[in-house]
Amino acid sequence: MKLKITLGLWLGLSGVCHAQLATPGDLAFVGFNADGNDDLAFVTFKDITPDTNIYFCDSEWNGTAFGTDEGDFTWNSGDQIIPAGTVVMLNNVSTGMIPSVGSIVLNNAGGLSNDDEAMFAFLGTAPRVPTTMLAAIANNATAFGSLDGTGLTAGTTAIVLPQGTDIGNYNGPRTGLTHAAYLAQLNDAAQWQVENASGNDATNGITPDLPFNGTPFAIALPTLAFAAEHTFVNENAGTISASIALSSPSMGEVTVELSVLEGIGNALAGTDFTFTPQTVTFPALSTEPIAVDIVLTDNDSGNIDKFFVLSLTDANGATIAGATQTVYVLDDENHAPTATNALDINFLTSYLVDGEGTAEIVDFDPVSKRLFVLNSTATKVHILDFSNPLAITPVQTIDMAAYGIGATSVAFKNGIVAATVESADFANGKVVLMDIDGGNISVVEAGVLPDMVTFTPDGTKVLTANEGQPNSDYTIDPEGSVSIIDVSGGLGNIHQSNVTTVNFNAFDSQIDNLRAQGIRIFGPNATVSKDFEPEYITLSEDGQTAWVTLQENNAIARIDLATQTVTDVFPLGTKDFSLAQNSVDFSDQTPEILMSTWPVKGLYMPDAMANYTANGVTYLVTANEGDAREYDALEEETKVGSGGYVLDPVVFPNAALLKKNFNLGRLAVTSQSGDTDGDGDFDEIHAFGSRSFSIWNAQTGALVFDSGDDFERITATDPVYGALFNASNDNSGFKNRSDNKGPEPEGITVAAINGATYAFITLERIGGLMVYDITDPANARFVAYKNNRTPGTTQGDLGPEGIIYISPEHSPTQKGLIVMANEVSATISAYQIENDVLGVREMVAGTNLLVYPNPVKNGKLFLSKPANAKWFDLSGRLVGQKDNASVLDVSHLAKGIYILQANAESFKIVVE
Repeated sequence: MKLKITLGLWLGLSGVCHAQLATPGDLAFVGFNADGNDDLAFVTFKDITPDTNIYFCDSEWNGTAFGTDEGDFTWNSGDQIIPAGTVVMLNNVSTGMIPSVGSIVLNNAGGLSNDDEAMFAFLGTAPRVPTTMLAAIANNATAFGSLDGTGLTAGTTAIVLPQGTDIGNYNGPRTGLTHAAYLAQLNDAAQWQVENASGNDATNGITPDLPFNGTPFAIALPTLAFAAEHTFVNENAGTISASIALSSPSMGEVTVELSVLEGIGNALAGTDFTFTPQTVTFPALSTEPIAVDIVLTDNDSGNIDKFFVLSLTDANGATIAGATQTVYVLDDENHAPTATNALDINFLTSYLVDGEGTAEIVDFDPVSKRLFVLNSTATKVHILDFSNPLAITPVQTIDMAAYGIGATSVAFKNGIVAATVESADFANGKVVLMDIDGGNISVVEAGVLPDMVTFTPDGTKVLTANEGQPNSDYTIDPEGSVSIIDVSGGLGNIHQSNVTTVNFNAFDSQIDNLRAQGIRIFGPNATVSKDFEPEYITLSEDGQTAWVTLQENNAIARIDLATQTVTDVFPLGTKDFSLAQNSVDFSDQTPEILMSTWPVKGLYMPDAMANYTANGVTYLVTANEGDAREYDALEEETKVGSGGYVLDPVVFPNAALLKKNFNLGRLAVTSQSGDTDGDGDFDEIHAFGSRSFSIWNAQTGALVFDSGDDFERITATDPVYGALFNASNDNSGFKNRSDNKGPEPEGITVAAINGATYAFITLERIGGLMVYDITDPANARFVAYKNNRTPGTTQGDLGPEGIIYISPEHSPTQKGLIVMANEVSATISAYQIENDVLGVREMVAGTNLLVYPNPVKNGKLFLSKPANAKWFDLSGRLVGQKDNASVLDVSHLAKGIYILQANAESFKIVVE
């Protein structure tokens, strides 16, 4: 017996046959007897309405259908409704079509063999019949074969009904049956046999090469997947249930292996959860999901949120593509550092500078008690009366537009206000020097785009960081530089001859060595001088050394002001986010905060910087913002999930999972570094910024301290601002900036207060300031987080950038103040340090010794230099004594007034 596949069932899909059925997928062939009475049977997959014509045709195939040469046949369903699932048998179609309804059972339960017909279907849309079909028959098989040929995708599968299936009562899959089914049978050699167009037998699946004019039906095979791609669970939940789903019923059992995918995730089996790989079996014709419970361990291992990935493999051990579930296990301990609250900091006031502009940089005159505020949007400098912080009033507004196209920075020292202005057409920028009223103006040129200005501590020199950014297509790329302006002669004696501009030309020949050290030099046709972009300057206490952040280059330069030359450039390297102390939330697409570790490295790329000295060593303190170059000719920012960002398959064997948006897919990274072997893919993932502040040895450039994951942990657990975790400065979107620099530390200043040194860091996105005690550089301690943003709105102080400290002796309140310029809200905000009070030295004129704080609140009294000290109560009784002391313990004293004698000076002390 030979099976003729010249038969086709075309339900309005062929150019030859036309049917009255509305949609394909209504019928499928089950089998027919080709060498007997030419009986035919098919199963209906939906209700057939009365008087429906069903067409059978050869669709222009050569040969005959059902042993006749009539070609096409029509059968009318008559006046009856034929329900879905009905088997219709047409008897002796060679001479006439006599319908009947019954049941067909496939024979030979031991397996398909000679003369047994079975249904199979090609999956997909094909312009011609495939040229190869590899058959592998197994008992009760529900799937066999791999179709690999013209018009079909390799790996497409055909299905057969299992032996013993009662077709009349079959209630198997209907969904997805959209293309015509074909008949096949086994010959005596157990080979697939079809008949080609010329009537010659062709075994082992060789089919005609003639065009296939119809559209074949397709049966959607059951697919396996997890009910959810990812899920969150608390580690104290006890168990997590992973649900596996089958898309459609199978005509036989389906087994799958469930295991933990290796090479991704940081949760450890046996430590963080208990799970053994296991086989999951779906019964025939079942789509009921199967849940597998995994036991979680509630521990304090690693102190981070962790995750692991479940995967499915088939009976052959092959991983099922896309069949994974990422399980995020949230740590139930709070690992945010505890605030020491060594400084009693309270919000004092906020003042709107310009409702149509910005407030980016601020400085202060301790004599006139005026603030000088840069408004870059309006190209103005605002002069404000700050003598009463609760009633700030405008004094003068200086329009800088006459000097350039955009104001960039402002600073004050010894009666001189210095403001920088960018010039048009990439010409040298200007430094505008004026008095506190905005008069007596002198103007000199600096380098291209002077973006920051500052004074030496003695006020004799002004320095500008000239960023020298290129134009959009990089046809102009000015050199970065630092300008030094001698202002020692006062405002009336400042000329262009007072300006010296320091460049990086001496380093041009060292470009390969600098790159090898990790310094980023990557602009089109870059030289060192053109690529370096000075961002911020801090000066040593003696005014002899300047350190300059090169933000885009991830480096710091050191300048000797005596010789006016750059002496060193330090690479800053990367921060390893795979370490537990550097956990981070990298996705803005998940509903939970996930402080976990990832195979990512952060480029520190600091913006603002300050310095201080501890035990004779000078340290640099940086706010590690991060910044990308964004030009038409160089757009370095990309996303991990983008198609053009290819991860090395050896380093990242599970790159597809990392690229998911709920993992690293949305993370902003650079396309200009990370390909360590130069083969075109990325061996390291480099993100912008480190979401921290750092302390560096100013002499060697060595990293001494980094705040790790503190900023995100502190803001995440803040009782008020946790709801704004990683929100931006112009919206309240929870986790809006998780995929791009997080809280984004921007500004920084340091101050010596009550015998300790503190760092104050602004967070540009979520807002507010972080305060750290950095007295011991290697063991900095979190002191406080303060913010004056209004949760749930875009009100309050938004986008802090510039920050200054005003000491009690200069403060209008006689208490230490922190003043910040908030760019987005265009406000000035002030915080008062209640226990940073005016010392005795300022109360008693002519004294050489500073004694502070006064009043004493914490039981410690500090001396500005070692002294032999005695203290008495008001009756003259000696109540304490210490020689060569810098700190006096007066905690045993009752509240009241005492007299301190130290180095032949006397002071009145109040103990509270």
